[in-house]
Amino acid sequence: MSRIHLRLAREEDRRALWRIHTRAVVLRCCDAYSPREVSTWVGQLKPEGYLLPEGHRTVLVAERGEQPVGFGQLDVVSGELEALYVTPEESGRGVGTLLLGSLERTAWLAGVAELRLDASLNAEGFYQHRGYTPLCAARRILTAEVRLACVRMHKPRPRAALPQETRAMTPRAPETSLS
Repeated sequence: MSRIHLRLAREEDRRALWRIHTRAVVLRCCDAYSPREVSTWVGQLKPEGYLLPEGHRTVLVAERGEQPVGFGQLDVVSGELEALYVTPEESGRGVGTLLLGSLERTAWLAGVAELRLDASLNAEGFYQHRGYTPLCAARRILTAEVRLACVRMHKPRPRAALPQETRAMTPRAPETSLS
């Protein structure tokens, strides 16, 4: 099996990100959400909704060989982890952990003091095992009738603070891989 490597997302990745996101929701969220919630969620996803031209977001793609198998999106201004999805076939193989770790390093290097996210109910344990703490129950409003239950979580920057000159560096594409 080929290694996993991470790279910055490109414009031509939009359709792949949409496929990863859609398949992950349909196949991994069905035990935590009703069929109506899942279909409404997936119905709102569109390829053109990915990689919007905003300079403060970092979007990483995980590839096995040349095949995208996961992605994560971080807003370094707000400290919000906005997305982290992996194909169902790669679930449990370390791809999500690799993406999350790289996005966390990007945030810490940018001087973010705390990362925050809304975890889907099926992903709460994943984040807890990686140091995130639940803050409160939350809801993502999809339509007037459909509001997804989720868990608001956070993780402070580790105590081993980065040197001041390191925090001022501009984040670059990670050189990370997973066998």
